[in-house]
Amino acid sequence: MSELMKIQENLRETARKLLANGEASLVIGYALGSEVSRVVPAFISREDEVDRLVWNPLCINNLAKYLLDYRHEPGKVAVVVKGCDSRAIIRLLQDNQITREKVIILGIPCPGLINPDLVAARLDPGAQITVAAVSKQDFSLQTGEGTFTFTRDEALLKKCRDCEQHTPVIADFMLGEEIPPNDPGDPFVAVKTLEELPVEERSAYWDKQFSRCLRCYACRNVCPACTCRECVFDQAEPCWVAKANNLPENTAFHLIRAFHVAGRCVDCGECERVCPVNIPLSLLNRKILKDMKDLFNVPTPGTSLEELPPLGAFTKSDPDEFM
Repeated sequence: MSELMKIQENLRETARKLLANGEASLVIGYALGSEVSRVVPAFISREDEVDRLVWNPLCINNLAKYLLDYRHEPGKVAVVVKGCDSRAIIRLLQDNQITREKVIILGIPCPGLINPDLVAARLDPGAQITVAAVSKQDFSLQTGEGTFTFTRDEALLKKCRDCEQHTPVIADFMLGEEIPPNDPGDPFVAVKTLEELPVEERSAYWDKQFSRCLRCYACRNVCPACTCRECVFDQAEPCWVAKANNLPENTAFHLIRAFHVAGRCVDCGECERVCPVNIPLSLLNRKILKDMKDLFNVPTPGTSLEELPPLGAFTKSDPDEFM
């Protein structure tokens, strides 16, 4: 049995016990979708539903933000988190959006995920993955039609290429063996390349990206740092930015949102993943993340529960000349 299948069995058994003992009233995890290349969020509240839970290289969604939908419900909610997702849990805890005693964190060390578009291109949409495995060289997916192998170089999901933490930084149950952190290299190479361009070229680059924006707000809705009761972009008065599809307002939306999550973005990459027109939002957020690291010498937000956001905390050592 592959390590991924062992984790899946461990997940199902742990979820079954939590529900049977009444320790959790709901388990948020992953289930197979309507197509072979898609895994969808699953909300399990009964023991007889536990076998729907899966763990394979297509479990991409960050499930942390779903906790907001259940924060006022009775009972505890268990949620499956990967390394990057666990930073989102800390983000929600530090922002007082959820309370620690209401959440049971099911941590799964993640070796990296596969690009679902490549899976969709090679596998029959109606097939079902029965066995999944991953090594340092490739991903292996087995269906009724045979075993399909994808090299990591070709298939590793974009947001996994610069992964800082394969193992969750916070968990109540660790459902697999810890994966040591690796050195992915400089995560800001693309940011630095863009910074070196003349102002006119940088402006033209972002104009081209933002001109495609549909203002669907998928990036905002999926973001664990966007948790305001009423978003500024939903306010009728004052009318900060009307929902119009034009370049100036699209640009204003993305820049305002980027600054609103400055020092709080956990670099989970979900905003870029869900964008229907493929705007490189991670590049924009990483520019600010790089500046925050340069200015305050802080780790990626969400890395530690004790490390408060630099723009949301005060210390006597802050370089504020006016104080």
